[in-house]
Amino acid sequence: MKKQVVIIWNDFYHPKEVIAPAVEKLFASEEWEVTATDRLRDLIEMEQRPDLAILYTNGRPDGEADITFDEQELVIHKVKDGMGILFYHAGLVLIDEQSPFYLKLNSGRFVHHPEQTPVTVVPLSNVEHPITKGVLPFTQKDEHYFCQIDISRTNLLACATSVDITAASVWCHSYGAGKVAGISQGHTLEMQNDPEMLKLATNTINWLTGSEA
Repeated sequence: MKKQVVIIWNDFYHPKEVIAPAVEKLFASEEWEVTATDRLRDLIEMEQRPDLAILYTNGRPDGEADITFDEQELVIHKVKDGMGILFYHAGLVLIDEQSPFYLKLNSGRFVHHPEQTPVTVVPLSNVEHPITKGVLPFTQKDEHYFCQIDISRTNLLACATSVDITAASVWCHSYGAGKVAGISQGHTLEMQNDPEMLKLATNTINWLTGSEA
């Protein structure tokens, strides 16, 4: 039976045309049933819980109201019941410091980024985890996302370094019967499709859905 993934993507700064090439590599049609939408509310309104949700954007199209705290709680309920969720780059945007996503789910949250610059993602050398297994350091021009995360309630797996700073870049933890992961980098086509980033994303998807080697 195919696994089900809901992909939240496509906004002005993160068009689906940039994201699609990596998505096609990550989700083989014979293994996955893919639902792609620009609305997080489509996920919230689904009666059947998917195996995985990936937020490439915040899922609030122009003209729609911000996702409320109560709506975030409905997503958290799906995770608690067994859904995996990945906050990928712009999926970390517009997460309030007082929101359920941040305080309860410990999603992480975007704070700032400078102009695009070479960014190097480096798995922590003293940490072994299925998400970073076999992943080598890699560098691409990208927006270096500076993110806030409660390190005491997650597993920090990799950092990203640029001329500006070294910052948390990859983290994961369990939540109820489900799992949560964050990947800070991935604005540019080059960063999303770097072979090591694809390996990192594949490992993350496998871990979130319980199919890691």
